Amino acid sequence: MKLRFPVDGPRLFSAQMPRIDWLLTIILLAALVLRLWSVAFGLPALTDPDELMFELGAYRMIDGGQLNPEWFGHPATTTMYMLALIDVAVLGLGLATGRFTSVENFAAAIYADPGILVLPHRIAIVLIAVAGVALAYRLATRLFDRPTGVVTAAILTVSPVHITYSQLVRSDMMATVFMLAAMLGALAYARHGSIRALVATGFCVALAITTKWPFAVAFLSLAGAVLLRWRDGLESGRRTFMLLAAAAAGTVAAMVLISPFLIIEWNTVVTNLRGEVRPHHLGATGGSLIDNALWYIRGPFVRALGITGLALAAIGAVFAVRSREFVAVALVTGIAMLVLASSQNIVWERWILAMVPLLAMLMALALVRVAALAGAWLNYRAVPLAGGALLATALLPLLLAALADGRERMNDTRLMASAWLRANAAPDSTIFVEHFAFDLVESDFDFVFPLGILGCQDVRGLLNGRIDNSLIASARGGRSNIDYGTVLAERIDTCRADYAVLSQYARYAAEKERFPREWSQYSDLIARGEKVAEFRPERGVSGGWPVVILRFPTDE
Repeated sequence: MKLRFPVDGPRLFSAQMPRIDWLLTIILLAALVLRLWSVAFGLPALTDPDELMFELGAYRMIDGGQLNPEWFGHPATTTMYMLALIDVAVLGLGLATGRFTSVENFAAAIYADPGILVLPHRIAIVLIAVAGVALAYRLATRLFDRPTGVVTAAILTVSPVHITYSQLVRSDMMATVFMLAAMLGALAYARHGSIRALVATGFCVALAITTKWPFAVAFLSLAGAVLLRWRDGLESGRRTFMLLAAAAAGTVAAMVLISPFLIIEWNTVVTNLRGEVRPHHLGATGGSLIDNALWYIRGPFVRALGITGLALAAIGAVFAVRSREFVAVALVTGIAMLVLASSQNIVWERWILAMVPLLAMLMALALVRVAALAGAWLNYRAVPLAGGALLATALLPLLLAALADGRERMNDTRLMASAWLRANAAPDSTIFVEHFAFDLVESDFDFVFPLGILGCQDVRGLLNGRIDNSLIASARGGRSNIDYGTVLAERIDTCRADYAVLSQYARYAAEKERFPREWSQYSDLIARGEKVAEFRPERGVSGGWPVVILRFPTDE
C-alpha cells in the first residue's frame, strides 16, 4: 500500500522527472562502471583468501566430472555451479581459439595464474550486483514511489560496502539478490494473492538459502505476505496456516532440487557447518549481541552509507513503518538478519550486505520526503533542486570513499611486497609467504607456504599436485587461519627460507592475549630475522594489512 503524503510530494517529484527511465539507465551504467573499474585488483595474486576456496570448489567439479561441490560451509551451491559453468565456457573458448591445447594444459595454466578464471568470475558477480541494484529500485518503487526507487539505486551504486562485495568471488552478493527477488515476489503475493507468486517467492528463498545459510530469514518475507493477507481479511485462518505449511515444505523441496547433495552428503554438510561455527577468529571475534550490533552500526553500516546516510535512514524509517507492506516483506526480515548476525561469536562486515539495500531504501525515502517538504514550504518548482542538493550531499562522500577503496585494492601491501622481492631478492632465493602470491609464481624464486599440521610446503609442488579444498581443510586441523602462527611447532623448521613475507603478524600482535602460541612463533621468527622492508596500508593509497619482509642469514 502506498504512503499518503500531505503535499502529494512523490507525485510532484515524479512530475518534474519526465526522464526517470533514462536516469535509471544512467545509474545502472554508473554502477557497472564503478564495479568494473578495479575488478581485476591484485591479479594474479589473490588478496582475499576466501576467493581461492570458491575457485577450487568450482574447478574440482569440472576436473572430476561431477556435480557434487563436496563443500557446503555457506553452502554456496548456486555460486559454485555458476562458477563451474563459467569455467566450462572459458575452457571451451580457450580450446576453440588455441589459447589452451588440452584440458591438462588448461589446468596447468589456471593453477599458475588463477586470474584466468577469477576475472570472469568477478565480472559475473559484478553483473549480479548490478541486477541487485535494479531489483532494489523495483522493490522501493513498488513499496513507495519511483523517485524513491531511483534514489535507492543511486545510493547502492556508490555504497562502498556494496561495491567491495560486488568485486569478490563469494556467495554474499548472490544471496542478497535472491533475497530481494523473494521480497518482490512476497509483495506481489500480498497484493494479488497469486499462488504463482507464492511459488516463485518460495523458490527465490530456496535459492537464497542454498547460496548462504543465514538467508533462511528471507522466508519471513514470504510468511509476512501470507499473514498480511490474513490480517486484511483476504484469507481465512485455516487457509493461511495451510499456505504457510505448504510454502515451508515447498521451499525445502526446492532446496533439495537445487542442491540434492545437501541430503546425499548430509555428513559433510554437518562437518562443514561445525567448521563455520567458531568461538573466535583472528581479527573478527565478537562479543555480546548488543556489542556486536553496535559494532555493525558504528563500523560496517557507517562505511556502507555514512553517518549522514544512517541519520537519513532513521528518518526514513519513521515514514516507512506506516506501510504494513514494507514491515511485512522487508523490515522484519532485515531486523531478523541483524539479530542473527549480531548473535554470532564472529563479526564480519560482509554479514550486513543483505541489510544495505533496505537501509538505502529508507535513506532514499527520507531524501524524497524531505525534498518534497522543502519544495512545499518554498516553491514546488524547487523540489528537484532541493532533492538534488540533498542527494549530492549524501552521495558524494560515499563516492569518494568508494574510489579510495578501489585505489587501495589495486595497490595492496602484499603486492608491494612482491614488487620489492622482484627488485631486491636474488633469483635463487627461497621465499616464505603466507598469502596467495600467485604474482610471484613465474619468478625464479622457490616458495614455501604454511599448511597447518603439514608444516610449510613447496608452492610449485602444491600447484602441480592440483591442491584442493579437502587438503586445505585437513591441514587446518580445525584452525580458522593458515599462516606461520598455526604451523605445528614440531614442523616449524620446514618453513626456513632466505626471506619471509609476513602478512599476518600485525593481526596476531593486536590479539596476542587471545593467540599466545601463534604470536610466540611470530615473535621468535622476527627476532631471528633482519627486517629489510615494511609496507603499511594508507587510506586512499594502499590497502591490505601491514606486511614485513625479513631476511635471514644464509647459514640459518
